[in-house]
Amino acid sequence: MLPATMFDFLSHKMGFFVVCVLKEAKTVISDKVVKVSPTDSFQFHDIFNAATNEQFESYGVQVFLRKPPEKWVYVEEGLEGDISMLFELKFTHIKFVLEATEASVQEPQGPNAFDLLMRNSQLVCLPEQRKEDTRRDLLYNDIIKLLQSKEVGWKSGTHSTLGKSFVERLTAALWYIDPHCTKFTERSLSLGEFFDGLNQYRHDQHYNLFYFTGRHAKYNLMRDKLEQLASSLELSAVQPWATNEQWCNITEEVFILTSSMQKYASNLEKINKSMKQIHLSDTPARHPANDLIVYTIDSCRKIDAQYKQLQDHLLNVDYYTEVDLESFLPKDAIQRYRYIKDLQIQFPVTLYRYYQGNYLGTINYIWKVPSNSEVQSETAHARVITTIQEKLPQYFSRQMRKNVLKKYSLVKTITPAILRILYYDLTGDAAVASNSISKELEERLRLMLELEDPSIICDLRQNNGFKGTKFDTFWNEMNAYFNENLPAVNDRRHGNVLYMPLAISIRDLRNIFIQRLDEKFVPGTILIPSEEWIHLQFQPTNPIAKSAKQYTGRFNIKFMVQARQLRKDHPDTHYCATLFRYLREFAILYRQYVSFICADDKHKVPIGEGVNTSTGVRNKKTMVFQETSLVACDHDFTKLSLTPSVIFFCNIPESIENSFYSGKVFVSFKDTVFQSSSAIRHTTEFYNAISTYHSGNIPPILCLYTDGGPDHRTIFGSVQISLICLFLHGDFDMLIAMRTAPHHSWTNPAERIMSILNLGLQGVALVRDVMGPESETAFAKLDTLDEIRTAAKTNPTLQNDLRECIKRVQQLLEGRTERLVLHNEPIQCYNPADETTIDEFFNIILLIDQTLKISETTSDILSKKTHLQQFMKTHCRQRQYVFQIKKCGQSSCTICKSVQLPHDVFDSLDWLPDPIPSTVDKDHYAKFQTVYQSETTEQHRPTLITTIANSERASSSILVNTRVREFIQCFQCGRMRCLYSERALSAEDKIACQIAIDNWDYSCGSPLVPEDHILYNKVFVREKISCETPMELAYYSCRKSNVNCDVCYWCGHDNELAVPSESLKSKYKSLYPCCNLCRNAGKDIFVRGEIKTNTRAAKRRKINN
Repeated sequence: MLPATMFDFLSHKMGFFVVCVLKEAKTVISDKVVKVSPTDSFQFHDIFNAATNEQFESYGVQVFLRKPPEKWVYVEEGLEGDISMLFELKFTHIKFVLEATEASVQEPQGPNAFDLLMRNSQLVCLPEQRKEDTRRDLLYNDIIKLLQSKEVGWKSGTHSTLGKSFVERLTAALWYIDPHCTKFTERSLSLGEFFDGLNQYRHDQHYNLFYFTGRHAKYNLMRDKLEQLASSLELSAVQPWATNEQWCNITEEVFILTSSMQKYASNLEKINKSMKQIHLSDTPARHPANDLIVYTIDSCRKIDAQYKQLQDHLLNVDYYTEVDLESFLPKDAIQRYRYIKDLQIQFPVTLYRYYQGNYLGTINYIWKVPSNSEVQSETAHARVITTIQEKLPQYFSRQMRKNVLKKYSLVKTITPAILRILYYDLTGDAAVASNSISKELEERLRLMLELEDPSIICDLRQNNGFKGTKFDTFWNEMNAYFNENLPAVNDRRHGNVLYMPLAISIRDLRNIFIQRLDEKFVPGTILIPSEEWIHLQFQPTNPIAKSAKQYTGRFNIKFMVQARQLRKDHPDTHYCATLFRYLREFAILYRQYVSFICADDKHKVPIGEGVNTSTGVRNKKTMVFQETSLVACDHDFTKLSLTPSVIFFCNIPESIENSFYSGKVFVSFKDTVFQSSSAIRHTTEFYNAISTYHSGNIPPILCLYTDGGPDHRTIFGSVQISLICLFLHGDFDMLIAMRTAPHHSWTNPAERIMSILNLGLQGVALVRDVMGPESETAFAKLDTLDEIRTAAKTNPTLQNDLRECIKRVQQLLEGRTERLVLHNEPIQCYNPADETTIDEFFNIILLIDQTLKISETTSDILSKKTHLQQFMKTHCRQRQYVFQIKKCGQSSCTICKSVQLPHDVFDSLDWLPDPIPSTVDKDHYAKFQTVYQSETTEQHRPTLITTIANSERASSSILVNTRVREFIQCFQCGRMRCLYSERALSAEDKIACQIAIDNWDYSCGSPLVPEDHILYNKVFVREKISCETPMELAYYSCRKSNVNCDVCYWCGHDNELAVPSESLKSKYKSLYPCCNLCRNAGKDIFVRGEIKTNTRAAKRRKINN
């Protein structure tokens, strides 16, 4: 059906109608009210023209009338019909049906198939234009329009294949160089006149506007990319279609473009080779001895007005007094050159010019000299030059960096004198006094030494920043440095923002990277950003401040001191840092035979009870649908949780200066209720992961590095037994297990993985599945983990339901975690070891002693196992922070299997040495190469030779037995420590205190809660203690009943206690428990309050006499 129009007569007298238009049974104009001024000869065509604005004049029109609900009635007169019939017949609707004229309806006679094929083969076509969703699509379409204006194209249907490929390659080339067109122009490289005809270029605009306006990494022109785009474009331009005469001019322009791209690429390669040669040189690229020009300019009678200010200034200074020309020179480079070249002064002057190279420009000094040559002094000239050269920036060589590393890397004790020397090396200020180094600066210097930061020499080179991509090499080096140098993870582990107290200032940090880049590239080839631009790449210290708008956030680093974690030091910090260095150098020495593993557990991930509960990771902005909200309930009162465990297989570098922060990561999510972290579980999973990672070809040496928790502390019997099981299962020739110093678990490379795992946990809310009614009822009555575990032992149904209800959550987190990567290496999840596997793993130790049980692994019990003790005596070495196991190599041994290492390598294999003072410098620890394969002891461990000052944050009146409110257990040593408060805790404070005890790992000497916690100034724990400190006396005498059971005063364990003699009981009022293990170690029963009854009686008798 052809178009139609319909009117509803609303007011007969005023001439109002309702109109709609249909075309081919489709509505063209919807119902609308049209006003028509009535005339004497008022006909239907007046209404029709008013409604359609006379846009359907070429169509015939049929008229229909109707009064709803009746049918339409045809009007024979059509548009010539009188409108009065509407009133007479009481019709209310009019419909105009448009029909095509006979000429338009007549179908032309089509050509035959052969003519059609011949005609199409000669048609010249261009590729179809794209929908302009992006600016790149706009460039693509403008190229097609430009080709269309030149009346060129492709025949025989090749426009959609060869033609499209050519236009796409041309678009890719122009898009890549579009932001950098000025670089080509500055180097006299033409892009071709043809492309100047593109629409945006005709208006002096760019296509890639996002490059200039977007906040993203901006790319530099790369040689490889330019050559690849040019060669692909030339490949299209040499095809047969391009030889057609109509394409000749265009292909010539294309070759001009590709030639310019190749010339620019060649120039980049030439510059790169030149810079590499400079970097590989042992001397700086620029030095005053080689790049200095000094010459004298004679006086002149008249001078240009631009030199008047300089001459007036020189008149007011003495002879041979240097003046920096920088403030007198124009800003424009060309004008600066002409200013110096045409320098005019009415008295003789000497000009000093030193070209620094790169973007640093030339340093210019000038001084006045006497007009009489006989009065001029060469000595004065030399003094001025010497004075100027002292002001010049200094560029330190790589050898200086190595010398400083050698000087400070193994320092034994960080004394004020050493800090002054280090400060001098950093700043060049030799006059610094001890009291001028602030506490904050001292902590930063100490941390530099603890982390063995190799790049601590200042390079004062400065350069203006640029918000492009020319500094990408520098940014990549920064990122690598942060990954390699043990930045401290936020101790609350919320989010993946790291804190990096590794430099005194931004300038120092900048120079660290300059030194590193000079080792890898030719000095001068890598562009260096300014200090301010480096500072803006970090995260803002205060994200809500106005200045935070200027930060790019390229690196998740805050340049600040990590006060929350660094406030608690430990005497063994540098001792353990040296031990870790020894372990890394040991691994490098036997690199092809070693598997190096770092392991750690992340904080618990709570699972909601019937409501989605946050994972506890501090959220950042997350993408969600606009109509939805991202919400989760609090996680403080959940019963179930998962514990992520990380096993990090480190790639061992070839040098100690290279990074250990790359390799394969394995992660598991353990059920906290039934899969609690223990030493035997960890070692079982270590073995499974090792077998998977090495595909059954297990290296003969294993190095483990963990934190000092109860499941990793190497002095615990349970940990030692578990390591021996791992040693036997893996058939290792040697196993070394090392832990971090207390309060320094952040030095463990596995801690770096935690911030990555936070990405998978961020913005996630978890809830367990619903269990059966009986299990839900039983579970509702349970609160603590101990209650849940106890109930599960007697109720198998509850145990099975609890395991099943969190499986979906485990699978969800595993799926998200396996999407994460470390250095492009995907993280792999593994299943936690089950009880059967753990039991089977433990049974191998029965080869040593048949009486050992998995539930009896305390040091007291193990000390009575004769066969085990004999094995440990001949195969093991125990230290405070290291536990080592090594095959004895004896053929008569029934426990050790044959040695896997080559015999010459095994013969050279020795125990990892203890740090000892260097024989050359007693203030430094000896190098690994010096002490390896020599007999050492840990007598130089600071905690063995120093005492801990006893000054507490709380007053002495609070730290008494009557103020003990609760106890907390150290996760490092297992001792119970007392929590004190001046007043009794309120119900709210008790809940907060219990949450802190349950959720946070406490270590001796640390505060109970952070400074911003409500209990920080209410509840106290002794902070001037360590894991070496015995039990607090208040623990035994406090008023809390049924808690302070008899435990050993020295070790805090409830092992078999020694029975005190009657003589001790008669001499002292208080005798504190002591276990047999501590007694055998040489410790005596601690006593207090000597009974002096007889003494007093003797004194009375003496007085009476």
